[in-house]
Amino acid sequence: MFLEGHAIRSSRIDVEAKQDARASKSPIRRAGSTFFKLLYRYTHSRAWRHNERFAHGVVLERDEAGRLAGMRLHGHRLACVNAQMPLVPDLHDAGRECHLIATGPSVKGIDYRALHLHRVLGVNGAIALTERQGVRFDYYCIVDTGFVRSRPDLVERVIREPLTLFATPLVLWHIAEQIGLERMRCRVFLVDDMLFPAGRRAPRVRELRETYDARTLALFDAPRPLGFSLDLRRGVFDGRTVAYAGLQVLAALGFKRLYLHGVDMVDARRTPRFYEEGAASMQPSYLDENFQDFIEPSFRHASALLARRGVDVRNLSMHSALGADIFPKMPWQKLARTFASAGFTPLRLRPRVGLGVVRTFA
Repeated sequence: MFLEGHAIRSSRIDVEAKQDARASKSPIRRAGSTFFKLLYRYTHSRAWRHNERFAHGVVLERDEAGRLAGMRLHGHRLACVNAQMPLVPDLHDAGRECHLIATGPSVKGIDYRALHLHRVLGVNGAIALTERQGVRFDYYCIVDTGFVRSRPDLVERVIREPLTLFATPLVLWHIAEQIGLERMRCRVFLVDDMLFPAGRRAPRVRELRETYDARTLALFDAPRPLGFSLDLRRGVFDGRTVAYAGLQVLAALGFKRLYLHGVDMVDARRTPRFYEEGAASMQPSYLDENFQDFIEPSFRHASALLARRGVDVRNLSMHSALGADIFPKMPWQKLARTFASAGFTPLRLRPRVGLGVVRTFA
C-alpha cells in the first residue's frame, strides 16, 4: 500500500512539474488568454458566459445538423470520433452489459479481481483502479473541469489509455492547458452540454422543447430544468454529477444492463473518494447541496425512462443515497457469484480488449 501511494504521489508531482514548465514558457499566452476571457465576459450576457474560455484560440466544428463534429485548440485539430457513431463494439458476447465505475468510498470494498468486467466506463478518478486492482476501462467520461484542474495526474493516466473518452470541449480545453494534447492516446468523443452548449447561447427550457422531439431528449416535469439525453451526439444533461452524464453515455451506446459502482453520494463533502488519501487531499464536492434538487430527481426520472426502454440498472453501492426504489441494490459479492457460476474468467486472467492507439491531434 505504501508503494502504491508513493507511485500515485510521484505521478502527481511529475505532472505538476510539467504544468509549471509549460506555464513558465508561455506567460504571454497566459496573459492573452486571461485578457480575451475577461473581454468576452464583459461583452456578452450571462447566457453566453459559459463560453468565455473559448474566446481565443478555440474553433468548434459542427455538422449540418448542428452537432459537435470537431475542435481546434491553438491550431491543433483534435481527432474526434463523433461521426463514427454508434461506437458500440460487438456486444453479443458481453450480454450487452456494462459497468459504470464512479469514485465513492464503497469502491474500496470491492474485489475487482473476482469480477468479470467485459465492458467498463469510468468517471473522474476511477482510473486509479487500473493500478490498484487491474481494472481496464473501455470508455471514460469527464465533464467536470474542477477534476481536471485538481487532479491532472489522474487525467493524464486516462488520456494515455487506449479507450474512448467522452468529454466536453471545455474539459478538453483544460486538458490541453494542464497536460498538453501531445500526450493524448485515447479516442475522443466531443460531448455537448444540453443546457450550456459549447460556443452557443444557453437555451431556455421552452426552446429545448421546441427544438428537440421525444426521440432526442426527455425533459422531466420538475421545478428545475432536468432531463435525459437520448441522442449522445446532441449532448447530455450533467445532473450535477458526472455519473449521470456517464449513464446517458451508456444508454446511448445501447447497453441493456448497467451496474453502478461507487455511486454513494453520502456525506460527500466530508468523505474522501476511494482514491483520496484523507481529508487533506480531498477535491471539493458539491454533491450534498445538489442532491435534493438536481441529483436525486434526475436519477429518479431517468430510472423510469430507462425501465420503459428495457434498460436494467443495478446499484452495487448498498448504502447509496439513491434509494432502492430508484435502482435496485445488489451486493457485489452476488455479482461475483453469478459470474463464477456462469464460468466467466476472473478479471486478473482476462486478456485486454484492444481498442487501438489513436493519435488525437494534428
